Amino acid sequence: MARVLEGRNRATPEEMASFVDKYEQLEQEVLREKMSFMERCRRIRKAQSELLDDGKTQGLPKNVLKAVVKAREYARKADSLMEDLENDAQEIFKDIRQALGDFADLPLGAAAVEREETTDDDRTTAIVDAVKSDMTDDEQAAWEAAGAAAEKAAASSTH
Repeated sequence: MARVLEGRNRATPEEMASFVDKYEQLEQEVLREKMSFMERCRRIRKAQSELLDDGKTQGLPKNVLKAVVKAREYARKADSLMEDLENDAQEIFKDIRQALGDFADLPLGAAAVEREETTDDDRTTAIVDAVKSDMTDDEQAAWEAAGAAAEKAAASSTH
């Protein structure tokens, strides 16, 4: 073992060892926290996967669901950027987005741009229309069948 020279600006070997021990303990704590966090994230991802599987059994393709979620995220980010502007700048922002066609030609984009003027029902319709426009004929048929089955189940549960 190397000999540590003691001087005015040096810790004793026992003090150095205690620093090393304490640092190692803190590293162990960090590792435990990381593992705990990763386990919680794994559970959430599993729940997301199960939700996607459930949606797929109802005729909603996984990639469409993910795309809608992503589009809504982008719309929220754009709205947040706009809200950070002053009132007159917000109006200019809306005008530029519409003029440039910033998602305005898509049902979801139009709903996001017109958010203040639309109701939740209008937004839901725009989302459903966007999803349906990306579906194949078989997927649309499955969608309609799932909707009919849900309506039938709802009707029978109210009687």
